[in-house]
Amino acid sequence: MTHLNANVERFSGSGYVNTYEKYRPQPPSVLIDILTQLARIERPHLVVDLGSGTGLSTRIWVDRADAVIGVEPSADMRRIAQAQTAAMPNAQHLRYIEGYSHQLDLEAASADNVTCSQSLHWMEPDSTFAEVARILRTGGVFAAIDCDWPPTMNWQAEDAYRRFDEACEEFGEARGFYRDIKQWDKEGHLARMQASTRFRYVKEILVHHR
Repeated sequence: MTHLNANVERFSGSGYVNTYEKYRPQPPSVLIDILTQLARIERPHLVVDLGSGTGLSTRIWVDRADAVIGVEPSADMRRIAQAQTAAMPNAQHLRYIEGYSHQLDLEAASADNVTCSQSLHWMEPDSTFAEVARILRTGGVFAAIDCDWPPTMNWQAEDAYRRFDEACEEFGEARGFYRDIKQWDKEGHLARMQASTRFRYVKEILVHHR
């Protein structure tokens, strides 16, 4: 899969990862309540966070699970994640490993919850869902988490943001910044999960976050 290296390189470089860590939205903590309720376990034995980046979506579990593993192929991302996590209470419950969503060095049926926060669109769906299904215990829950972006403020700001984003995309394409990069549309996540037949029950929920 030639796009794997290109997708990882897209998220490398100290300047990029520091900006990512500073401005990337963190998932709302209420998601933990929802996902543990659905998994019928108050405190998961193991949570696996795929495409964990700088750990924003991994660290929220540190006080709520016995063990948390962030899986991230970018060494630069993992370096920031480890530094941000080191000083946290209960940091010993959390670790980051190098890996890809379709090939996890984890035991079968070992995870209560598997999450993928704003990163599933960078992963090949069929092989990822197969691997998620393999590591989830029976009754475990997989959650692909995304946020609406940009945040709703006023129409002028949103219009300016979208026009700026389109200009950046055109510039990047012209300069070859996205060569070999591949991603899947977020709007298709739900249908692809349902079509995979890897999960007994699939639905979309929305939560409000301030």
